[in-house]
Amino acid sequence: MSVPSNREHHYQNLRDRYTNCTYVDGNLELTWLQNKSLDLSFLQYIREVTGYVLISHVDVKRIVLPNLQIIRGRTLFKLDVRDEEFALMVTLSKMENLEMPALRDILAGSVRFFNNYNLCHIRTINWEEILTGSKAKTIYVYNFTVPERECSPCHESCEDGCWGEGPHNCQKFSKINCSPQCHQGRCFGPNPRECCHLFCAGGCKGPKQGDCLACRNFYDDGVCKQECPPMIRYNPPSYSWEMNPEGKYAYGSTCVKDCPEHLLKNNGACVRSCPPNKKSLNGECVPCDGPCPKNCVGVDVVHAGNIDSFKGCTVIEGSLTILDTSFEGLQEVYPNFTFGPRHPKMHPDRLEVFSTLRDVTGYVSIQATHPDFKNLSYFRNLEMIGGRQLTEYFAALYIVKTSLVSLNLRSLKRVRSGSVAILENKHLCFAKSIDWKQIVRSNSHAILLQSNGDEEMCRKEGLVCHPHCGSDGCWGPGADECLSCRSYKLEDTCVESCNSTLGIYDARDQICKYCHEECLGECYGPGAKNCSRCRNVRDGPFCIRECPLSKFNDNGDCRPCHENCVGGCTGNNNTLGPGGCNSCEKAIVSMYNPNVVEQCLKAEDPCPDGFYHEYIGPQEEGALKMPTGKSVCRKCHQRCKNCTAYGIHISVCECLNYSSGEQCVDHCQWDYYADEQNRRCVKCADECKGCRGPDISYCVACRNYRIYSNENRNQFNCTASCPSDKPFKVLDENTGDPYCSNDDPNTTPWLNSEEDHITAIVGGIAGFSISYIIFY
Repeated sequence: MSVPSNREHHYQNLRDRYTNCTYVDGNLELTWLQNKSLDLSFLQYIREVTGYVLISHVDVKRIVLPNLQIIRGRTLFKLDVRDEEFALMVTLSKMENLEMPALRDILAGSVRFFNNYNLCHIRTINWEEILTGSKAKTIYVYNFTVPERECSPCHESCEDGCWGEGPHNCQKFSKINCSPQCHQGRCFGPNPRECCHLFCAGGCKGPKQGDCLACRNFYDDGVCKQECPPMIRYNPPSYSWEMNPEGKYAYGSTCVKDCPEHLLKNNGACVRSCPPNKKSLNGECVPCDGPCPKNCVGVDVVHAGNIDSFKGCTVIEGSLTILDTSFEGLQEVYPNFTFGPRHPKMHPDRLEVFSTLRDVTGYVSIQATHPDFKNLSYFRNLEMIGGRQLTEYFAALYIVKTSLVSLNLRSLKRVRSGSVAILENKHLCFAKSIDWKQIVRSNSHAILLQSNGDEEMCRKEGLVCHPHCGSDGCWGPGADECLSCRSYKLEDTCVESCNSTLGIYDARDQICKYCHEECLGECYGPGAKNCSRCRNVRDGPFCIRECPLSKFNDNGDCRPCHENCVGGCTGNNNTLGPGGCNSCEKAIVSMYNPNVVEQCLKAEDPCPDGFYHEYIGPQEEGALKMPTGKSVCRKCHQRCKNCTAYGIHISVCECLNYSSGEQCVDHCQWDYYADEQNRRCVKCADECKGCRGPDISYCVACRNYRIYSNENRNQFNCTASCPSDKPFKVLDENTGDPYCSNDDPNTTPWLNSEEDHITAIVGGIAGFSISYIIFY
């Protein structure tokens, strides 16, 4: 938040940077805009900020970001005096309104408003709706003695808070009003089946990945995805990896077919710089062939004070000189004859820093002796001496009066310009054996070899070329120091033959090569398909380190996973867990245990009859944690034939037997009858005690009285009271129900009172029995 030196230029830079900008890859910082008349309309197209938004010392009356939907918070703003990290920080500003009506999600970081003198409506915003980070919070501080400005109310159409005046500034909701089934995600309605896909951020218009307003992870041609399509894919018929024509690079949170020119391609992503052990080549990060290139500047004399500056260098831009003072210590003297630092003694082994060196553009001069300075193996990877600058005798390689016994420059292939002068090295062997014409390319420069080690002395001490070396000479006594080979060559070493028992094979033209690293023991040719045995596993004819994702290791052989598996498997069973799939696009959950997956399905497969579709949220544990973000088929309630969710309510359940009211039932209640055509339970008539149809003629028994409609008494209606033409109430001994009759079963008429019912009948029968006994 430093103060810009020129505020007009500062504003111009902001306007030039963000005009027509929709995607801010980094942070959006609006600071020190204290001219109230400044036009900030160039911010109107910004839809996404990957870092944080900082607004500080801004006095423009209104800041309007009408299309900003998401702040990702990949980088957060932190104050030195606080532990919190903020994705949105608004401080010390006099603006009246910060209008962001489209803002739906802040994925990481907190929000802080600090001492903004005139700011309105921010307190009405429900930040719980917007903040997604687990520890995110809102901090609002107003420390002025003057009360906060009184703000106009939100528009009457606003459900809750607002960003400013007018209906277009109402806060929109897609999280706090969601059903619990949405697992703290977003939704497009309050019902359980109106949840956004888990890959959505900020809300959605429907349940699919293509209905998201913004993407939590990656956006790919209108669809939100967890990852971009990989650039390579496994081809099972050819047992090989191949380029994926559908592959895309991850560019921020977007999947693109090609990276912008200012970025590099690396492992399916667009990056600003290559990682360690890789180098940039034609816009891509490729593995370095040995140490990655590092250019360093040459020095007049190598000594203890500068030796460490050459660590990791692959190219010396200039020349190298090693003198006796390099090892004995060096007192620097400046051109004005004043003394510089005194550099201590240095052991020759510290020259090992040059083991990464491949190219010296100038010359290499060695003029030093030391008891331990016997060879130049420190420069074993030096391939070329450029000779852009030359030393004495116009030499690019100058080795004079040293304690060297051998050169050991086994990688040196070319001296581009200049001569080679190797003089007065009384212990040096091998130099005369070398065919220098293969190395020195300049016809105008000589090869000077004088007063070096005596050949007879060298032979007596065994300092001669290895027997496997050819006629071109050698750099030292080892088989890996030969310029050419008498028989065969294995990488940099000469060998007598290609011995297959040593894990090598004959590659023709007197070249031996090692078997593929995945071969165990012998092989019959190049590549992983010619191994006699595999070191790890075999996939078809090929030996590989581990089975591809679509296969599993079956005692050293790669066997295909079931076609429904996603993310690999441990067996060919079509289920989750040991011996089956690692994950599924869709799975059928056991009807007996809701935490056990019985079978995997493809993403496009429908759930079987009697099952319903449900997304798996991130809070799931156990077996169902593996298909998180995907979906499962769960068993419907046992009363359902099919369903859209668990339960017996007819809104989600297609009843297997009957519906009664709004619920599914196995059978109808005693006072209902089954409407077989419509498969529903219908209430019997009020006078029925059980029924077979809708009216009183279908009663199985009566609550009060029967009225028989035939003499056989097998058809009847039910009534609450006997009619006048059948005033007598008679108890039917066969059915136990009273019925209405026009015949008095006794000589004494029954009481006609409607209150007498069963008690009167029973009492009448009892009285009649007593009278019958007495008069008998």
